[in-house]
Amino acid sequence: MSYLQLSGVEKLFGEHRVIKGIDLAIQQGEFVVFVGPSGCGKSTLLRLIAGLETIDGGSLQLDGRDITHQPSSKRDLAMVFQSYALYPHMSVFENMSFALKLAHVDPAIIKDKVDRAANILNLTNYLQRTPKELSGGQRQRVAIGRAIVRAPKVFLFDEPLSNLDAALRGQTRIEIAKLHRDLGATTIYVTHDQVEAMTLADRVVVLRDGSIEQVGTPLELYDRPANQFVAQFIGTPQMNVVEAAKLPSVTTVAGVQVPALGSIGLRPESITLVQAGQGAVQAKVELIEALGAETLIYVTTQNGAQLVARLNTRTELHVGADVGVHIDADAAHLFDANGRVVAAGAR
Repeated sequence: MSYLQLSGVEKLFGEHRVIKGIDLAIQQGEFVVFVGPSGCGKSTLLRLIAGLETIDGGSLQLDGRDITHQPSSKRDLAMVFQSYALYPHMSVFENMSFALKLAHVDPAIIKDKVDRAANILNLTNYLQRTPKELSGGQRQRVAIGRAIVRAPKVFLFDEPLSNLDAALRGQTRIEIAKLHRDLGATTIYVTHDQVEAMTLADRVVVLRDGSIEQVGTPLELYDRPANQFVAQFIGTPQMNVVEAAKLPSVTTVAGVQVPALGSIGLRPESITLVQAGQGAVQAKVELIEALGAETLIYVTTQNGAQLVARLNTRTELHVGADVGVHIDADAAHLFDANGRVVAAGAR
């Protein structure tokens, strides 16, 4: 039996049905990431689980207990917000211990729990500081520490790294992954960041318009997307999806004939640029992004298809150069006119 079970969960704002009957089973100790475009309902779904919004349909079970209509304080969950939500006049120790003090926990136990969480998060030397004396990354760690001391059954993270700069995001992402391993906690994490989803999750839940499009491990979603939406949402840069008519050289994918109105999906690493005159189609280089360890080259074919190729080397090509494009049809995906997967290439 699942540890956290969502069954037909719905949410309405007036006449608008924003969460449309979500069914999801989360196992104890699992790290699950909700991803999707802005407005897809991922943060709303998290708030429904947390008890910060009322559930208008369906049920929510935690460890065999129905918490559908329980107040947030009774759900045994802890949420870490994007905005930190720290009390500015309180010290780090006071912020982390506040919920325990409200619950009249013994002061000795409070100190032990705060000291342990501070040690895990490298905050021991900052316990007497106020939030204004901390960096953004340290403030986020305080917010995480406040959740840890409560020892909840489930941790809920709502885009916790989006206010940090790139370097701090990378560092804090590693800390969250290590924290999850050390605590063995059940974690639900909302993000729009591809790297966070792919590197942190045991399973990824892709949402669109209040419904689940696909659930799976990061590599399952990358290699075997359920439809064109998932295929283009997972992976950076996103999958090339080209009308079949614009790639006449590709006639079959995984033994399936390409329909005239279908589309062909190609990951950037499935495209190789060769000398002009060679390859399946001819193209012109439009943009080169030299990223050091890899290079992204954007090209436009003679019949107007736009493609991006990923190289693991540096290139001597330049913008405006004519190139040939070799396509690995064995690794391609095939979608019908409605975006459904018809065939998926082998990895």
